[in-house]
Amino acid sequence: MYYDFFHWPYGDKTFDQTLVCVEKGIDYLSKQGVDYIIIPPVYELYIMQNSEFKIQKKNILPLFSTYLLEHCFKYSLVGKLGLFGDFADVEQAQLLMKKLAKEYTLTPNQKTIKKFHFPFVYRTKETPLWKYYLMSLSYSNILVNKIIKFDLRYFKDAMVDTLIPLNYGYFHYQMTISKFLNFKKIRFHTLKKVEDVFTSFKLKESKIYSMKIAYT
Repeated sequence: MYYDFFHWPYGDKTFDQTLVCVEKGIDYLSKQGVDYIIIPPVYELYIMQNSEFKIQKKNILPLFSTYLLEHCFKYSLVGKLGLFGDFADVEQAQLLMKKLAKEYTLTPNQKTIKKFHFPFVYRTKETPLWKYYLMSLSYSNILVNKIIKFDLRYFKDAMVDTLIPLNYGYFHYQMTISKFLNFKKIRFHTLKKVEDVFTSFKLKESKIYSMKIAYT
């Protein structure tokens, strides 16, 4: 969520400021009678884990939570996860993922790995410029690719085994990320996995279908 162009000169907003905007969006969509709502990753984790948001949880699809549990956690090789995103996302994500991980049971394969870290170990990297590339430059731009690889080098040095984007928009860079990483050492589950999660949900069947996009 980019919040917002009108107040652009004042810089990026805090998580609490943008959360207000997300809440308004959920309220608006609920009043429109939508069946399902997908919200940005970290906001989904925050709202689904917070008892104050009982009404908002009703129609929110747990897309990112399922992606984490079924792919990122499940296929982690040594339990070292790398998170990258905007400063407000990174600030919240680690604690939220620790709460989510409490529900997670190690696979038989993970239990046999002597060097497996559990609870998971997290490494974070702020990548605030990535969202601006999506708005003003092509994600295939040579300079953009160079900077992305430079940012991701941190995770190679930190020896994480799974890389997790905290913004759905960052999947636009999945070709660059996948080519830069050795999948046997650092796993990056692409947009295809998110699509698999979405299609696994048992959604209401209807011959009438519509989609409305609202943005600030």
